[in-house]
Amino acid sequence: MLALVGCGDSVNPGTSVLDAGPRADAATTIDVVSPIDRGPPTLDSGCPAPQTITPAQVPSGFLAPSDVRYIRDIDGDTAIFSFARQGETTVRFEWVNTEESHAPNSADNTAFGVATGASVVRYLAAGRAFVVVRRASPTAPTMPDLDNFGRTLGLVFVDGELFQGRLVREGLSAYYTDFGCAPEPIHSALLLAEAEARANHRGIWAPGHPTNYAEVFSRWITGGTRACRPNPFRNQPYCR
Repeated sequence: MLALVGCGDSVNPGTSVLDAGPRADAATTIDVVSPIDRGPPTLDSGCPAPQTITPAQVPSGFLAPSDVRYIRDIDGDTAIFSFARQGETTVRFEWVNTEESHAPNSADNTAFGVATGASVVRYLAAGRAFVVVRRASPTAPTMPDLDNFGRTLGLVFVDGELFQGRLVREGLSAYYTDFGCAPEPIHSALLLAEAEARANHRGIWAPGHPTNYAEVFSRWITGGTRACRPNPFRNQPYCR
């Protein structure tokens, strides 16, 4: 979650005793994209429309897709899902970072973060089929990668659509790259989703939004692997 007074959640490799074996219910996957009501007609961002990413397009570096059951939301970028073999597991949505809604320090919470959490609850509760693709641990490639809080890092698909893409395209989160950019084709999809959200002043991109995202991006986009995406607050174009 995005806190006004610091960086987002740490996303560092962890260790796990979870069995990342083959999914038991793969045949139930639904690869149908649900329609999304994005409000007013889309204004041209100057970029191509973002690609819809399905579980079949996830690149290497991830475990096999798992059909899961949605249990409950924790906040805008974290939820609990039930896996066939592992049971209930907390999943941190990679490459998004919503504003705080349940921070230990209540002063870090924002009204927009609370509203985002409520929207995520509605979206997930309305889903028919859920697939989670867990990132593989760099030190134990058959195990899921965990963050410093013990949460599984992964991609979440709701009715065949990458949920992170929906959050970014609707302006509920920026494309979060504090720990590096996503691999292709996820990177381009999230970047173009952000370009569309910004061009249409959705969510965090609305004029007068109280969070200073220029400052946030100055922390997210620095040197090394963090410099893998343009910074719109420095007039760096999304597409050329």
